[in-house]
Formats: sequence, structure tokens, C-alpha cells
Amino acid sequence: MSNSQCNPSNDENTSDTPDAVQAETAADSCKQTDQTADDPSVAAKLTVENPVMREDELRRDYPYLYYGAHASDEKTIFRVYAPEATEVILLREGNGWGEKYEPMSRHEDGVWQIEIEGNLRWTHYKYRIKNNHGYMQNPYDCSRIDPFSAQLAVQFGSGGSRTFNSVVPDRTFFEWTHKHPQLPSAPMSIYEMHMGTFWQGNYRDIAEKLVGHMDYLGFTHIQVMPPFQTPIYESWGYLVGCPYAVSERYGTVDDFKWMVNRLHEAGLGVIVDVPCGFGIQDWDCGLSNFDGTELYHHVGPRGWNQQWQTRMYNLTQPYVRDYLTGIFTYLYHELGIDGVRVDAVSSQLFYDYDRGTWDWPRNDREKVSGEDWDIFNGLGGDRFFENRGYWLSEAVDFSGLRFFRDLHKRLEHTSPKLFTIAEESRRVFPRLACPVDEGGLGFTYAQNMGEMHRVRKYLSLPVESRRIEEIEKIMLTKAPETFVNAMNTHDECANGKTRLITELNSHVQLIGLAAFCWFKPGAPMIFMGDELGEEGWFDVWRGLDWNKAGPGAAMHEQQLTNNFHDLNYLLRHEPALAFQDSWSMDKLSSNNERKYFSFVRWGCREAPGSGNWDHHKDDLIFVRNEAPHSPPCQAEVYMPTPGEYQVIYNSIDERYIGQQDYNRHDPYWSCHCGDNFLYLDLQPYQNLVLKRKS
Repeated sequence: MSNSQCNPSNDENTSDTPDAVQAETAADSCKQTDQTADDPSVAAKLTVENPVMREDELRRDYPYLYYGAHASDEKTIFRVYAPEATEVILLREGNGWGEKYEPMSRHEDGVWQIEIEGNLRWTHYKYRIKNNHGYMQNPYDCSRIDPFSAQLAVQFGSGGSRTFNSVVPDRTFFEWTHKHPQLPSAPMSIYEMHMGTFWQGNYRDIAEKLVGHMDYLGFTHIQVMPPFQTPIYESWGYLVGCPYAVSERYGTVDDFKWMVNRLHEAGLGVIVDVPCGFGIQDWDCGLSNFDGTELYHHVGPRGWNQQWQTRMYNLTQPYVRDYLTGIFTYLYHELGIDGVRVDAVSSQLFYDYDRGTWDWPRNDREKVSGEDWDIFNGLGGDRFFENRGYWLSEAVDFSGLRFFRDLHKRLEHTSPKLFTIAEESRRVFPRLACPVDEGGLGFTYAQNMGEMHRVRKYLSLPVESRRIEEIEKIMLTKAPETFVNAMNTHDECANGKTRLITELNSHVQLIGLAAFCWFKPGAPMIFMGDELGEEGWFDVWRGLDWNKAGPGAAMHEQQLTNNFHDLNYLLRHEPALAFQDSWSMDKLSSNNERKYFSFVRWGCREAPGSGNWDHHKDDLIFVRNEAPHSPPCQAEVYMPTPGEYQVIYNSIDERYIGQQDYNRHDPYWSCHCGDNFLYLDLQPYQNLVLKRKS
């Protein structure tokens, strides 16, 4: 049988990373420890000869160190979980892809294992899995990749055929110099990018281009769209086949580590987008029907996302929960990743989300356990949706709630410095990004896609049709969570949607939107190309137009870049912007007829209004004019304290929109507020930020 054949009808370092377990790790020979695996001293001790954690702890929290292929100088061990298989055979280059019979031994717990003499690092292999139990119409006999592959090799044949093989990794080869960057605790600004369209080349080439580009722009973090192995490049990486393997399209796993190390060296944090809620249905690169049964996914309609034609992971199974949790510890400890953005959280929490029109399985509210009700009520409780005709509790996947809560409880122990972002559009749960012990699911940030959509919809209206109360409702709602303020994301400029500058039809409005996102509490984020004035839409086959960058770029393109540079400078240097929660902002004054609104970002945690100068010396006053026409908008802004204020940001500065009749003066002037009101004449689309002079 060839290594690519699948025929069900056939009967036949300096790192803080825990070292790979490369031989038997019997539970009775292992010692428990109070130390976390984030401690470098633990990493140094975690070897076969001197293990510091039990086998069950290893398999639960660091499954990639137990399962998969692990090579030493003397031998290589292969382990795979296939509990319903009747036979598993190792296929590899050294045995002629099965010409020499190398069967694996089955343990009572469903783990199959084989030990091969010699160091097999970087060699290719697969598992031939047979299942004669009758789950399928015909006996199952299929060659499969290793679910814990750190890297896959792809070979293309005639007629567009392809073969995916797993590669035995060498986790000792790469030497880190900057495992994690030394970044200030807050705030952060995020640059989302798709590697192949950002820059054509190897992971190392992409890193060098990124570092040079960020050197002026000043973002603190890079968010990489899923870099994992997928057979469907057009999916931007979201239709993942093997979630532990980085894409071979841009190089090896060590090339990827080099990229992360280089970004850290430049002081940039790295966030990876992880679609852990679903996987592809392909057998040659994915996990569907892995051992002849649905080992990883739900059976029946619950196992399918109809919109994306993907498989839904079965989170009721302990092994699957450990498998997905291991992705997070793997990214942090092995690949040096600082944060994880969890994609499509809604699809993992709600039965009725993107499942099509068929009848999804409803919960019986009378049979929900007390533990599930406790989790559910801690997140905000039940409600009845009149427009849908059912209760929220009927549509919630409680196994998803338990998974994310358990995930973050585990990460507190294994990877306490790793932060997580929940990309979620429904927002019926107001406490996803709250600590577990406060009733939340433990995410660090929530990326409120619904808010981004509402802001974009608001800006698409003619100015005379906009209601300032609507934007204030979006802006001023208090919430217990901390948010990522996405000015734009990949899926907002693709699939028929256009780039921001095309949608707004003005780089002046784009600059104003950026100011709003940067001065609103939270972590601002853009999608690559926004800073260059990219037009049209995002296409995975079309790279960024780098003619829009540098001294040869058009004037408005340089002005956009200047604006992001200055906003990021203020973000890093203004104390008020370090507070990212909604309680750090309050409304000042607004007027719907004149189309302006204003708010204050408090410069300290002390209660406002005490009259103490120290409580207000770092306050920032944000004022925005929505009107596109003259005469100037006359704004009356209530100020927290009287005194002299300095303009520290002006969105219509010459650096951003060129020289105009109305900005030929000192753009950062001072103005005096004597009676707690400041009177300003605001120009079209002008956004101002003021700070009290010391």
C-alpha cells in the first residue's frame, strides 16, 4: 500500500520549553511537582531520566510531548491514539513505506507505540490504520498523518494529486535568543497580517520585512492569520488540517521559530489566530474518521458546520479537550507565541450558530446540570429570544463553555503569561473575557466583532442621518471585559466587502476612524494594508502593493502611515491609554444637531472629580466632529477641571491631510478653560485630543 493510499474497501536550549519525552514514561516512576512548566528550571529537568510530572499530567497538559514522534540519538519513539483501531502499522522512508512490516503495539488505553533504533529526525512517516469492527460499510484501511505533527511535507503528483507526510521533528535544534519579548504590560496595538500576501518568501524573509515595516509604524504586536497546515490555501489558513503543524508553504518549523525569535528581538509580541472550533473533513491532511470512527468530531448533524463545510470537535471527550488544550501550550512553549486569538468562539458555544437551516439539537432546560447552570449564570444567565422562539439555554453548547473554562484554568498553571482573545460576534454573554473565579470563561480580551460592524454601518450612513446617540451607545456602554478594538479585520475586506478607504471614500475619514479606535479603551487593531491606503478588497492571491510604502508612495498614503505612527507613539507614552477597561472613560458632552461628541480618558485610577491636581494631570480629552462641511462646528466641551490645555493630537494636521486653509497655524495649540467649559471651533472630520498642561 502506498503512503498516500486510503481505501476503506481494502481488507489489508535556552528555552523555557519542556523537553520532549523520548522514551517510556511510566506513571509510577514519575514525580509530582508544584512548579509550573513555565519555569525554566522545570524545562531543564523534564527528561526521561528525571521526569518531574506524572504521565497523566503530561498527556493532559502537554500531549505533544507524549504523542507523536520523539527522536533521540539512540532511538525514535512513535505514539498515536487510535482506540478503535484493530491494527496500526508504521509507514516510513526507512521501511519502504510498508514493504518492511513494522506493526505498532497497542496499550490498554488505546495508545499504539513502536520504538525504532536510531535517530530518525527529519524523516517522513505515516500511520496505516485498520479497523475491522464494522463501523463503516467496508473494513477501514487508510494511511493517516500524525495528529501531533509539527511539520508536514507535501508532494504533488500528476493530475493535481497530493501526498501529505508527517516529519519527525528535532525540538533540540533551534536555539532561542529571545523566547518572549520584554514588552510593557499595557497597552498594545495589533497589526493583523496574512503571511503569503504580506510578503512572498520564507518565514525568515517575512520576518525581516515585518521588522522593517513596524520600525516606523510602532505597533506592539503582530497577529498572524492561522499559519497551520491546510490543503485549502484560499481559506487564509482557517480550514486547518493539522493544527500542530505550521504550513510548509513558507518553510520549516524552525524557520517559523526564527521568525518569532526575530520579531521578539525587535520588541514585537506575536499573536497567532487559532481556529480550534472546527477542522477540515479531508482524510489525507485532516483528522476526520481518524481510526475508522469519529475519534475527534461529533457524529451526525452536530458534527458539521454547514456554512463552512467543516467538522466540529467533540468537546465532550477528554482526549479531544486535551488535544486542543495542547495546541495552546505547544504554541507558547515550543513556538514562543505570546497570545492566541481564538477564532469563531460563537460557533463553539451555540448550536444554532452557522449550522444552516436543519434542526440543531436543543437542550432540555429541565435536564441541565447544576454545574452547567452555575457556569451559565456566571456569564449572564438565561433569556428568551422572541424573534427566535427559544431560550438561550436551549441553544448553548455547555461542553463548549466547560472547555474554555477548563482551558483557562489549565493555562493559569502551564502558561500563565499566555494571553487569549475571544473573537465573538454574538455578545449575548458579557463575561467571556473575565477571570474564571469571577464567573467568566477566562479570556484576556474579547474581540467584539458586533461592535465593529455597528461602527462601520454607522459610518456608512449620510452624516445627516447619523445619530450621535447611537455611536455614544456603542462607545460608552460599561462592560466588565477588556476589548480588542478592531478598526478592520481580514473578513471585513474580503468576501464581497471592500477595504476601508474604498468603503469610506476618503483617507480623512479613515484617519478619524483610527483616532476613535486608538483613544477608545481597549487594544486597537488594523488589517495589513490599512496603513498604506490599500483599495479594493483582500485577495489571498494578490499581495500588498509595496509601491504604496516609502518615499515613492502617494501623498495620502504617506499621510496614513504618519497617522498610525503618531497614534502608536501616543499609545505607548500617555499614561491614560494604559488603562484599557471601559471604566477608564466617561462621556463629557455631545450634540446631535452639530454632530460632535467628546469623552475623557482618566489618567489614574483615583475617583474623578476630587479636585486634586494629581488626579487629572494625565487625563485626555477626546473631541470628534462628524460633519464634513463648513462652517466650523461650534463645540462646548465640559472639562473635568479648569486650566490650560494643550492639543496633543489633531487629525487634520498637515502630516495627515496635507496643507489646507484651515490648518495653516500651530496644529498643537493651547487653550484655556476657566469655567469648566471649553469652546472649540471644529473643522470637517476633525478629531482632537487635549491634555492639561503641567
